[in-house]
Amino acid sequence: MSAQIAHRRALTRRGATLRTAGGLASLVPYFFWVPYVVIGLRPGPELAVPEALRWLGVTLAAGGVAFSLWSIVTLGRHYDLVLEVHQDHELVRRGPYALVRHPVYTGLGLHFAGACLATGNLVLIAGTLLASYPAFYLRARAEERLLRDRFGVEYEKYAREVPMLVPLP
Repeated sequence: MSAQIAHRRALTRRGATLRTAGGLASLVPYFFWVPYVVIGLRPGPELAVPEALRWLGVTLAAGGVAFSLWSIVTLGRHYDLVLEVHQDHELVRRGPYALVRHPVYTGLGLHFAGACLATGNLVLIAGTLLASYPAFYLRARAEERLLRDRFGVEYEKYAREVPMLVPLP
């Protein structure tokens, strides 16, 4: 019932859904909790990380969350866990979207890198490198297809001007 109410509210805020991406990329949000279980349970071996690097990791993890939240707030009514474009969808290019095209994933990637550094947990490191980062990339590529279909030349120009995930020239 609450999901239906939330869905109706979203429709009134952003218009009807025009297209939704499916496949593996659409499943990523359902596994977001897994790294936190690893952090909490601490399975497997851990590297000895000097205290200064652990604090750097904590800072990166917190900074990554802050960057993702800034991105979500900037995206506003267009933010959703479902990969979709809407009738009145707009291409957001301000704030963190001027630095990278998918700043939520960039922030989460930084967050997980910080968590790996802070914990030194080899299971978390392996999961981040082999599952989380590829999943963020896969999801970003699925979003790219939707946005290219919706915005065409305008999105192509944006893609040429702003890097996908890493803010490097």
